[in-house]
This record gives sequence, C-alpha cells and structure tokens, in this order.
Amino acid sequence: MPLKSQINEKAEDTAIWTTASTYALLVLLDDYVKRNQGARPIMKDFKVMSEKILGTCYKRYAPTQVKSKYHTMRIVYAKFKKLVNHTSFGWEFDNNTLTCPNNVWSNYYKVNPRANKVKYVGLPNYDMNKNVFEKSNATGGLAYTLANQPCKIDEDEDIEERFLNPGILPSDADDEAF
Repeated sequence: MPLKSQINEKAEDTAIWTTASTYALLVLLDDYVKRNQGARPIMKDFKVMSEKILGTCYKRYAPTQVKSKYHTMRIVYAKFKKLVNHTSFGWEFDNNTLTCPNNVWSNYYKVNPRANKVKYVGLPNYDMNKNVFEKSNATGGLAYTLANQPCKIDEDEDIEERFLNPGILPSDADDEAF
C-alpha cells in the first residue's frame, strides 16, 4: 500500500480513464457484486471505489466519475453481449473476440460504425464483465428503459400474463366471477 504522501504527490487532480484504472474499477466491481449477492453499487460505494483506485493507480476520480464510468462499462457490455448473441457472429474464447465472415462485419459496420474496434479488440475481461453486468441488463418482454417506464399495476399484470402465457388472452368472464 502506498504512503499517503506518495499518493498526494503522484495523483492527478482530474484523471482520464486509463486501461489500468478501468481494470482496477472492474476488479472492485466484481468483488462488490460477489460480496453483495449481485446488488448494484450506490453512491457511497462509488466513493469507496474512488479512494481505492487512487491508492492503487494514483489516479483521482470523483465518485460521480466512477459512477459514470460504471454506467458506460455497463452499456458497452450490453452492446457487446448483443453482438455475441447475434446469430451471424461466433466467439473466440482464447482472446475474447468475435468471429464472422468479412461480409457480415461489413454489413454490421455500415449500421454500427463504432463497432469496428471490437472486431480486433473484443471485450477484455469478458467473464468479469459478465459477472458484474449480466444481472443489471434487462432484456426480453418485461424489460424497460428510463424512457419507457413500467406500467401501472393493472397494465403490468396484463403484460405479465401475456408474457407468461403467449397466445392465451384473458377472458372478461374471469373478471365477472368476482
């Protein structure tokens, strides 16, 4: 553990996220998720992580910067996972990269120009990212975004019923029994 005087001398006031500090945050998040049964960190947790990153990487990040980086990493993981699950893409386990024919990359790149960098880099530490972010990214029929908030209770029950029993519509006769 570095001495306090070493940290103050070497730490930057506002730091740009480096590969090392991003990895340090990922390790802290992985440990947090394991210790807290998959719970998401809150602001006080980001403050603790900020201090730990300062102690290990000599980079000073405000808790809001750590929280913002967490959400950015979560979005990157969700997009990468979507690519992994895409039927045209394969997976190279040795270096955590995607594989597919060049024409598939060309077509995908036309629609998603920023995706070209993952062709060669992949998602470093995919397993750790999966452990941290898998439960925090909802997908499927009951998923919603901030722009698409969940329905009221009655509407939510109808949606859940349609999700659990596709093709079966509830009848009005069932309501009359009460």
